[in-house]
Amino acid sequence: MTTLLPKTALKNATLTRSRGRMPYVPKAIVDKRPKERYYSLLVPSEKDISPFISVLHGTRNDVLRINFVCMAVYECYLYAFGLPSNFPKEQIIVLGEDRVKYIPCRSCYYGGKHLYEYELTVPASTEREEYQQRIINDFNEHFQLDVNVEKLSIVKEGRPIGEDGKSVELIWDEQITMIIRKKPTLKLEK
Repeated sequence: MTTLLPKTALKNATLTRSRGRMPYVPKAIVDKRPKERYYSLLVPSEKDISPFISVLHGTRNDVLRINFVCMAVYECYLYAFGLPSNFPKEQIIVLGEDRVKYIPCRSCYYGGKHLYEYELTVPASTEREEYQQRIINDFNEHFQLDVNVEKLSIVKEGRPIGEDGKSVELIWDEQITMIIRKKPTLKLEK
């Protein structure tokens, strides 16, 4: 299946004229770019600016450049799984690790410690699903995570039944949930 890719896709996009300038790419990314044509790079964010994602098609070298700027780990996964940026944080479960590492409070003093810059370059002919899977694999490997999106059955509400009101009928619903699990570490015995 081929997905048509827009020339530029931005989270919280605002229309601005570049006047011939390149889009903003953090200095930490530019300084550490490898010589290879296709690569992925993940570094801690140095500035606390408004987060955004850009997908640019470089016609000069026929490369797709995907940049995540000042993003929390969960926001990167939302993009990679094709979920909306306003996906409720309450529908994200973190198992085996401190929730703040992956879903930081941006207004708290420690929030900036858990923000990242990420850049991925792939051939321009790469389908969206392929590079989204590559993003998932990169983040899973770097953070030693296993992240899945599942439909879970949840209790939507309950209502009393019977004359005595002691019995409750549960009303179930399905909810899309992102589950972030820390991969178990293997301990070698001596």
